[in-house]
Amino acid sequence: MLRTDGDAEKRVFDPTTRLLHWLTVGLITLVFVLAFSIDLATSRASHTALLQLHRSFGVTVWAVTLVRLAWRQFARFPNWPTDMLQPMRLAAQGSEYALYALLLAQPILGLLQTNAHGDRVDLFFLGQLPALIGQDRPLAWQLLVVHETVGFQLLGLIALHFSAALFHHFWRRDDTLTAMLPSAAARRQTGPRAPANSDLVSARAYPANR
Repeated sequence: MLRTDGDAEKRVFDPTTRLLHWLTVGLITLVFVLAFSIDLATSRASHTALLQLHRSFGVTVWAVTLVRLAWRQFARFPNWPTDMLQPMRLAAQGSEYALYALLLAQPILGLLQTNAHGDRVDLFFLGQLPALIGQDRPLAWQLLVVHETVGFQLLGLIALHFSAALFHHFWRRDDTLTAMLPSAAARRQTGPRAPANSDLVSARAYPANR
């Protein structure tokens, strides 16, 4: 992944990056909705269906994450906002890498837990994935605890990521959020965002034509 230093015209992420980002958001939403719906199932059949869909979408998240990591090697991302301090940049990169790590680890933990419990993942009811490990009920219980713990950590990181995007948009008033929106391509013709509050104050105090 390359930042476009010195390229003022590069203000948005490329279409592929935006597509993969929002596809991941949709898949993760489905994964957690299904996870919290499993215990609400009213029959054995619906419980099994929800559980297998949860597993299937989890495996899909893992595959999409691999595609995203591969695409990052070729994509050119917009540069950091010029007034963004280095500690903020490091924090943003750290949380981003942590998200990728959990998105890769969580489906594998779920798959291992499924196999240790003696089950197989029926991928969208099209066929069963091969087992990675044999049945081991004590290990399955331990993996379930880890899987749930990592799930809550993932939710926390997603909440932090979302909060940071809102902070950039409403407080710092930079292009961090809008650069990833599906309609971001239109910004190439509309120009940059309005200046931050401090810039507005300076403009009023020192108008161009006096």
